[in-house]
Amino acid sequence: MTPPYVMDSSAWLEFYRGNKEVYTLVIDQLRKREIIVPSICIYEVALAIERSVGEDLVKVAVANMREQKVDDLTATSAVALAHFRSERSLAMADAIVYASTLAHNATLITFDTDFKGLPNVHYIKQLAH
Repeated sequence: MTPPYVMDSSAWLEFYRGNKEVYTLVIDQLRKREIIVPSICIYEVALAIERSVGEDLVKVAVANMREQKVDDLTATSAVALAHFRSERSLAMADAIVYASTLAHNATLITFDTDFKGLPNVHYIKQLAH
């Protein structure tokens, strides 16, 4: 069985841009609604889409993301995250995403070089648009 996937905001944005590599990698789990979505990614994707395309597409993107398994940040996970973040040099949002990945024994799909080389990460090199 394939481990679950976590898609960070860079992967979601590439998916919405029609990136075939991301689509091929995640489509089966998307159809089964098995993608884990850290709630911070919903914020980041909504912000990026609203700035670049407009509010109407934000609603569609967020609705699609909410059909998956949304992982909300709880008080318990926030305390664990603070400890985790002090051990790694990741920005807060990245640390939330990576902690969610590890908590679910998942594989993180990302284009973000900050995750490159970390365990449980499937890093995809960004191509020019």
